[in-house]
Amino acid sequence: MINAKKLLVLAIAGMLGATIANATGNEALIKEGRKVFTTKKLGNCLACHAVQGDAGIPQTGDIGPKLANLDTYPKEYLFNKIWNPNKTVPDSVMPPMGKSHKITRHQVDALVAYLQATTKAK
Repeated sequence: MINAKKLLVLAIAGMLGATIANATGNEALIKEGRKVFTTKKLGNCLACHAVQGDAGIPQTGDIGPKLANLDTYPKEYLFNKIWNPNKTVPDSVMPPMGKSHKITRHQVDALVAYLQATTKAK
């Protein structure tokens, strides 16, 4: 029979394992989102946007707003803004990245993860 101490150790180990797996998965998603942001054949977001917090990419985009403090926005809001910006701003010059099938739902999720992790409010 497992005593309470062993049960507690097993429970903590399970929680730590889940946390580590989630962190590793989130890091992979963030990395994928950065690729979408910077790749011309995918999002090519850097063509129009500068992004706070990632000095490793060109900050020349000035057509759209500088992307900053996006961790303060709900994920669903950012997803919808990328998927189809014309829904909230009918005359937006930003292309509907998801609706037009330029990028997938998963890639939009990855992009949101990257933007929220990179542009944290200071």
